[in-house]
Amino acid sequence: MQGNAVAEEYYSKPQHSKKSEVIADTIELPFIDDFSDSDVAPKSSLWSDNFAFVNSSYPVFPPTVGVATLDALNFDGSHYPNAGSKPYQADFLSSQPINLNLPASDSIYLSFYFQPGGLAEPPETSDSLILDFYSPDSLTWIKKWSMPGNGSSAAFKRVMIKIEDSVFLKKGFRFRFRNYASQLAIPDQFDKRANVDLWHIDYVQLDKNRFAADTVLRDVAFIEPLKSILKDYTALPWPHFEAAKNTQRAPYISVLIQNHDSISRNLGKSLEIKDLLRSNPLYKLTPLYNIIASGDTITYKYAYNYPFDFATVKAEAFEIKTILHTEPFDYKPNDTLRRVQKFYDYYALDDGTAEASYGLRGSGTKDASCALKFNAFTGDSLRAIDLYFVQVVDSMNLDDYFYLNVWTDNAGKPGEKIVNQIGSHPEYTGKLNKFARYYLETPVYINGPFYIGFTQTVDKLINLGFDLNTPNQSKNFYNSNNGLWTNSSLPGTTMMHPVFSQSVLTNASTLKAEKMFNVWPNPADDIIHISLKESYTQMSGVKVELIDISGRLIQFVNPEKESEIYTGSLQNGMYFLRLNNSVAGSNNTIKIIINH
Repeated sequence: MQGNAVAEEYYSKPQHSKKSEVIADTIELPFIDDFSDSDVAPKSSLWSDNFAFVNSSYPVFPPTVGVATLDALNFDGSHYPNAGSKPYQADFLSSQPINLNLPASDSIYLSFYFQPGGLAEPPETSDSLILDFYSPDSLTWIKKWSMPGNGSSAAFKRVMIKIEDSVFLKKGFRFRFRNYASQLAIPDQFDKRANVDLWHIDYVQLDKNRFAADTVLRDVAFIEPLKSILKDYTALPWPHFEAAKNTQRAPYISVLIQNHDSISRNLGKSLEIKDLLRSNPLYKLTPLYNIIASGDTITYKYAYNYPFDFATVKAEAFEIKTILHTEPFDYKPNDTLRRVQKFYDYYALDDGTAEASYGLRGSGTKDASCALKFNAFTGDSLRAIDLYFVQVVDSMNLDDYFYLNVWTDNAGKPGEKIVNQIGSHPEYTGKLNKFARYYLETPVYINGPFYIGFTQTVDKLINLGFDLNTPNQSKNFYNSNNGLWTNSSLPGTTMMHPVFSQSVLTNASTLKAEKMFNVWPNPADDIIHISLKESYTQMSGVKVELIDISGRLIQFVNPEKESEIYTGSLQNGMYFLRLNNSVAGSNNTIKIIINH
C-alpha cells in the first residue's frame, strides 16, 4: 500500500529538504531547544538519536509550540520487541556531547518542562520518565531524576537541576531522557495494546550563571501550530478547491501567542504566503504592533486576501508563514510558524497525527460499521481511500479483515451502500502517521455529500487512527449492526481520506464489473456455495479454485457438478476463489473471507 505519491514527490525535492546541520565535536553553552523548529525528528545538531517524536499535536497548552514526545513506539511507529505488560525501556532522547569543562562556581543548571499524557494515553503508576547524566571519564550513564506516572494527564511542570558534581563538569558531558512504558496485561484486550504512556518534553535549557529561582522565560512565543486555512477541511483536491473557495476558505488565519516574560512587550506580527510548487512571489502583510501584557495569552487573527491561481496546474502547495517581531534577547526559533497547505488529490478532515485509535468492540460489534462524512464540491471519480492504522503489540490486528464501504447521503446520515469491497485488512506503512492507500476495484462517480468507512468482521478494535485535535463528532457515524446510524460521542476525527481522480466517470452512483460466477455467503463459515452466471453455464472444463493469500492452491471444484466448498477446517482470513478457464478474463477472481 502507498501513501500520497504527490506529497512524497514534493517533499523529496532537494530544495525542500532539511538544512544541513553541522555537528561539532562538543556543543558549547548555552544548549537550548524548544523543538519549535524541528520536523518530526529532533535536530541532529543537538540530539544524537531520533526515538522521540517531535510534534505539536499531542501536548496540551505547552510553553511553546512543538515538543519531543517519548511514548511506547519506536520512531517508525512500530512497537519495541520487549513490549509487554511489565514496564519496559522504550524511547530515548539523548544530547550530543557538550563542553561542560567549567568550575562548579559557574552555577550551571539544566531546566526543562514535562507533561504526562496530554491529549493521549497518560503513563500508569508503574511507568516513569527518567533523566540520566553521562560521565565522560567513566563512560557511564547515571540516573539523576525521575518521575512516576499516575494514570492521568497534567499540566506542564518545570524542573531545575543544578550540575555541580565534578564527574559531570567535563568536556563530553551528555544528558538523556528515557521512559518506561507498559501494555495492558488483560489477555482478551490485546486489541487495546497500541501507543500508550506518553511524556512530552519542552524548552530544554543548559547554561551557566543561573540560579534555582530562575523560572521566568524571557520569551514571547507561539504555543500552537497554524491551522488549516479551510473552514471544514485540512486538505482538498485542487480542482475541488476552485469550486469551494468562496465557501471553504477561512476569512482569518489565527495564531495563539503567549508572553512568558515578567514584563509587557510591544509585539509585531506579520504574515507571508508563497506558492511553493511554482515559486511565485511572496504575499506579505506589513507587521502590526501592539502591547501584550506579562503572562497574557492572545489569539491574533490575520485578515488576508491571497489570489489563488487556478490557471493550469493540477496540484498546489502553499507555505503559510507567520512571524513574531520580538526583542533581540528572545529565543528566535519559536517566533516563526510554518504550514504547508496541501491541495493534492484527497480530502482530509484530520490533522495527520493519531493521538488515539478507533473502532468498535464488544458484544454486537461484529458486522458493525463506521462512516465519515465528506462533501465533494465538484463531480469527480472516487478512486481510492487512504486509511491510517495504529500498530498494536505483535501486530495482532493485521488479520482483522473488513469491508471497505462508500455510502450516499440520506438526510444527513449514511444512506445507500454503493461500495462494499471485501478483502481489506489493516496495513502498516512502516512510517509513523503515514496512510495506506486502498484502491477501489471499481471507481465511483461522486458529487455532493457522501460517506466513506468500513464494516468490521470482528468484535474488537481494528485501531484506525483517531485525531483528537479536530472535533468532528457530527461527521463521525457508527452502526452497531442494527440498521441505525448514530453520531460518535468521541471528540475527534477518524483518519480516512477519499482520493479522487481527474478522469470523471459517467454520472452513475456506481459501476460494477460482471463476475462470471457467484459465491455466498461472504464472509463464510463452514460452506461456500458456488454457481456460474447463466451466460457462462455452457463453458466446458471449468473449475473453481480456492487459493490462500500466498497463492497456494488449497482445493478446487467443477461448478457443473459441485456447488459447494467445505471450509470448516480452514483458518480465519482472506482467500480467493478463481475461475480457471481459457476464456476467463480479469473478472474471474472473487475475494472471500473465512470467519468461523
